[in-house]
Amino acid sequence: MRRAYVPPVSIPKRLGPYEVGPPIGGGGMAVIYLGRREDAEGVERLFALKVIKHELVNDPRYVDMFLDEANILTRLSHPNIVETLEYGLSGTHRYIAMELLLGRSLSELWEANEERGQVMPAELGAWICARVADALHYAHELKNEKGVPFSLIHRDVNPTNIFLTFDGRVKLIDFGLAKAIGRKAKSAQGIVKGKVPYLSPEQVTEKALDRRSDIFTLGATLWEMTTGKRLFKRANDVDTIRAIIKGVIPDPGGIVPNYPPELTAIIVKALQTDRERRYTVAGELAKDLDAFLEARGAVDMPSRAAPFIFDVFPEDEKQHAKLTQEATARWLARGLTKRREW
Repeated sequence: MRRAYVPPVSIPKRLGPYEVGPPIGGGGMAVIYLGRREDAEGVERLFALKVIKHELVNDPRYVDMFLDEANILTRLSHPNIVETLEYGLSGTHRYIAMELLLGRSLSELWEANEERGQVMPAELGAWICARVADALHYAHELKNEKGVPFSLIHRDVNPTNIFLTFDGRVKLIDFGLAKAIGRKAKSAQGIVKGKVPYLSPEQVTEKALDRRSDIFTLGATLWEMTTGKRLFKRANDVDTIRAIIKGVIPDPGGIVPNYPPELTAIIVKALQTDRERRYTVAGELAKDLDAFLEARGAVDMPSRAAPFIFDVFPEDEKQHAKLTQEATARWLARGLTKRREW
């Protein structure tokens, strides 16, 4: 569950068919609210409503970026990608309705483990990144109705955009910076999209990108999750970029005792500075990670992932209950609901 973001302006009580609850997250371009909708059979469900910030609704650049993300998300249907129901315009508010994910991002898990002096188990990190690799392969292969590839590249694969739910599901989120055929928003010359410590060598040298860029950044994420260290991040962006270009990958076995050498070999292949030596497609990376897990007898990983979150964040279940109770109280006060089955 992400920390609540307090928006600077009020939001309508309704966006399209969705009743709007409290803010539950946000970023540079949008605020995420708790949403509710009752279907034709009277069953109520909660959703996440991503709403472009009020101060950006008249800025064509951000509107185009928001619509690009919405257009991409509604075409994606994969168990490891956040599910998007629809997007729309309500008054001046543009919104995207998505499934509500309850859990933690990998960045939050990493930070909490760092404070506790712990490291994510290698098998768990490998399984999470295998599922992200599955999601990326699906997205990379996506075609339109005429069979023409979208040439989609996420461009922002990093621990912040990988989500682990309370029930042990892995979700790749935030396609706001994704590159694809038909995007309205265009990147300005010299502007690099993505978080600097997770850029690929091609991104920082401004070469034409392909799917192998996402494979590199996923490899960097896997290295960090299973070592508890930062791979390329330095004191400033310039030094960080230099580290990415230099491409020195410390052996995880020299950091974590008994680190599996088979996993090291997979990570090294994903992190080749020369992309011609890297995994060609994300599906190959997923296959190797799954073979590694099978060889180690790592089965039923979702059941191992869920307790891991609660071990790191033992108060999350109570916070989830508090969130839904507060939303219920608001909706009841406004006469929008008669019952709750959350």
